[in-house]
Amino acid sequence: MCTMNNYLIVYSVYAKNEYLLKKGTMKVKNKTSSIEAQGEFEKFLKRKYQNFDKLVVHNCTKESPFNNIFGDIFGNDNIF
Repeated sequence: MCTMNNYLIVYSVYAKNEYLLKKGTMKVKNKTSSIEAQGEFEKFLKRKYQNFDKLVVHNCTKESPFNNIFGDIFGNDNIF
């Protein structure tokens, strides 16, 4: 049985003229592997940007259920 996971992708998107269109972090939900998450994200970007050329993935990590809990407690928004 395949387990569905969420993945955090840190990325840069480039146009055909090597111009940086966007960079950031995206959460991709309910995928069986990091390869599938990156592939689906690239398909999404191809639909979103007409002049899309390439996706550069800097990091792709499986999100743990504890990321949200501890991120909320110890994150940058914490006032303590």
